[in-house]
Amino acid sequence: MIGDIKNISFLARLVGVIRVVSNLLGTELRFWDLLGERMSFSLRVYLRALAHNRTILFTFLCMIAFIAADPSSARAFVPVWFAVGFWPVLFAFYLTVMILCLFGVAALARAIPNLRVPIPVIGFVALIPTVVLCESCLHYASNGTLVPDFVGKLFIFFFMVQGLETIYFRFILPDIRKELAAEEPSRHLVIGGEKVELTKLLHIEAREHHVHMTFEDAKSRARARLSDIVAQTQDTDGMQPHRSWWIARDPAIRVERKNGRVVLRLRDDTEVPVARTRVDEVLSWLQTHVHPAE
Repeated sequence: MIGDIKNISFLARLVGVIRVVSNLLGTELRFWDLLGERMSFSLRVYLRALAHNRTILFTFLCMIAFIAADPSSARAFVPVWFAVGFWPVLFAFYLTVMILCLFGVAALARAIPNLRVPIPVIGFVALIPTVVLCESCLHYASNGTLVPDFVGKLFIFFFMVQGLETIYFRFILPDIRKELAAEEPSRHLVIGGEKVELTKLLHIEAREHHVHMTFEDAKSRARARLSDIVAQTQDTDGMQPHRSWWIARDPAIRVERKNGRVVLRLRDDTEVPVARTRVDEVLSWLQTHVHPAE
């Protein structure tokens, strides 16, 4: 009996951890790149992009560049075979620390909805343990003849890595994201026990114990709670500007002011109120997902 209770407790904690990780993976992260341009992506998208053939090719070319450039000045102290095997391992370590940092940013983003972080800062933080590992391993591999230079190498690595990451985030990742989006099957929400195709849904309004759904070519009503529906969505699907409303992401959304209050005008001319406490969050979401160039 006690063993069964412990197993149930363990499974409950495991489910809780999985739910937290899933929420963090789906959280939209907002950044500035090295040149001050805004960008955003979720960890789930980022991890999928890392496994893309174009990312693998780009990484391979970066490894060749690092081996040839020898930024640690280790060529005269360690054998070539060591350098060839060392850089991929070092990159894997840097990428692991980078992903952990992004998980930290995702946790902060859930607490601070308008958070936007300069991605070079995250790269710099991830480089600190990477450079320490690099210099320490090279010092050991060279039998102590290569003296570590942690600070000097940190800045050399920083500018090299930031240059390559800027190329990746600006010119490679956007195309990969388009390909990944095209490959995704149609997603559905479960509302009132029925499956609803997410891509056709424009907005949902909660009235008492029912939700009123508006689609591209139809309307429907179901007995359900709006909070349960919103829990099935991600930041990139839409957002909740008011406790009684959920709206889908749509380039036709426009911000207006009516009687001193902020409202959203949707493509079907529906006016959706924005709660006073959510105005900044809504405007930030619109700027990131709907009108990034404005």
